[in-house]
Amino acid sequence: MAKSSWPKGRRLAFWIAVCFLTLQSPADGREIEREKRVVRVESRLRRFLGGIGSSPVRTNRAEPVDGRKPRSDGAIRRVQAAPPPPAPPDDTPTPAADLSDPPPAEGVRNAGAPTRPVDLNVPTADRPISGAAPAAAGEDGGAPAGPVDLNMPAANTRISSGMPTTAAARTAEATEDRVKHLQDLLGYEDAPVQIFGWIENSYTGDTNGKPRNGQNFGVNPNRLANSWMGNQYYIVVENALEQGDEINFGFRLDTMFGNDWQFNYSQGMLNNAFKLNSFAGVDFPQIYGQVHLPWLVKGGIDVKAGRGYSIAGYEQVPAIARPLLSVPYMFDYGQPFTHVGVLTIMHPTDRMNLFNGAVNGWDRWINQRYLWGYIGGFSWTSKDDRTTLASTVIWGPNQFPSQLPGNQQLYPDGYVNVPSIAGLPNPGYFRNDRTLFTTVATHKWSDKLTQVMEADQGWERSIPGLGSGGANGRPRSATWFSFGNWFLAELHPKVTGVWRSEVFWDCQGARIQNMVNGQFVGDRYYEMTLGLIYKPNPNLWIRPEARYDWTQFHPAYNDDTRKSQLTLAFDVILLW
Repeated sequence: MAKSSWPKGRRLAFWIAVCFLTLQSPADGREIEREKRVVRVESRLRRFLGGIGSSPVRTNRAEPVDGRKPRSDGAIRRVQAAPPPPAPPDDTPTPAADLSDPPPAEGVRNAGAPTRPVDLNVPTADRPISGAAPAAAGEDGGAPAGPVDLNMPAANTRISSGMPTTAAARTAEATEDRVKHLQDLLGYEDAPVQIFGWIENSYTGDTNGKPRNGQNFGVNPNRLANSWMGNQYYIVVENALEQGDEINFGFRLDTMFGNDWQFNYSQGMLNNAFKLNSFAGVDFPQIYGQVHLPWLVKGGIDVKAGRGYSIAGYEQVPAIARPLLSVPYMFDYGQPFTHVGVLTIMHPTDRMNLFNGAVNGWDRWINQRYLWGYIGGFSWTSKDDRTTLASTVIWGPNQFPSQLPGNQQLYPDGYVNVPSIAGLPNPGYFRNDRTLFTTVATHKWSDKLTQVMEADQGWERSIPGLGSGGANGRPRSATWFSFGNWFLAELHPKVTGVWRSEVFWDCQGARIQNMVNGQFVGDRYYEMTLGLIYKPNPNLWIRPEARYDWTQFHPAYNDDTRKSQLTLAFDVILLW
């Protein structure tokens, strides 16, 4: 073949052009991708900040919303502050909005749907766990969690290791404001693993003055008088279960930094690791795996194993799972916070859940070989979705196989520290069984007024040291009873008023352990609290409260010098 007649200069120019075009295409592609990323980040910022300023309609086509042609390089043109088109004549129909974004496919995780805050009108067993928005039967439950439904009992919430009934889930989904999470801003709202949380800080003032020990007796978790507290810096990592027709697995890990590590203390887990009343502390209140089994009954069965919050009662440890900053005596002194064990949740109908499980006791880790006890109950939602009822029972040995060390800085509620027998075997451990019944009923009197009522009964046999005031190991049995009432009234779309009143009867002094003349004495403890939940934004809560406590028989406040106490407090919660 004859050589090309092209001059050498033309041949050289040809190869330079080929190289230039080859290198330019990836560069243009990178520029396009960079501009697309800018579009996505700006769009997420607008959504996260609530649509501040003008936000163009999102489209999945190359055509811009104003009808102009796409750029020749293939990048989608972004229209910002474009002048509006002239108004059509009166006889011309107004064109429909461009809603070209297709809806998420059925069965796909809630592709970017923001989540909802807590409904405080339901028992604990009926609220979504940690705030995960409750999923109706057959729907995906994996969207990022919003706060808990404060209209439900603890057993109706996922945050308590419970599960809302399908009916309660539908009601919460229809009524609550949507919370926007940092994960949405980063573009991972439909990821199977969700990461979210909140930050809570508070201040509490004692109108009686600051006690010598610096603490407001009975007021928890904001126990430090005239002080700021960084209560909860809370992080949740969760893969929520899907309530559908297939087996699926999930897990949850909660990490809580801040002063409330002491409030949620668990015996045997990080004992003496942190200084009392300090902000520098951490707890892992929930560490469990779970599986959904679509067997036996209409809604299937969920199985959870590990450490999780109790399904008992109404109020809970997470700040977003209770209507006020402070908690009642019946929760703080009369109920468990967490359990380690296995819990099954059966969904026979869309209005009822059945709970059964085995736990190793109240607020203890797995550092010792404990006897197993039972936890169970049910939650029910009425046909008109206005009434819920939840009842739980917890039974099992709740002292310890051996007496705890005498130099611990914290001891679980219900345990009497007897230095003379510290560390010795407890021969009565097998008969130191503790039983607790809790019943929570809620009713929505109107769309703006909800009432919650709770009644608890507890007893425990042969508590070592209770009969001697801790001087020796002489045992004594104990009982306690409590009743609480809450009203939650919507005063404004952004403001909810809360009124809580309760009585806690510690008959033998085993739970609160108030001492007179060297002996534990029984008493009735009362409190009444008025507060507000102000949400200028669904992600921001401000909760002021005024709380009055008093006893019937013995001084217990201000270093055991007064029978009453008035505290004024508030907290600020930022959900992310």
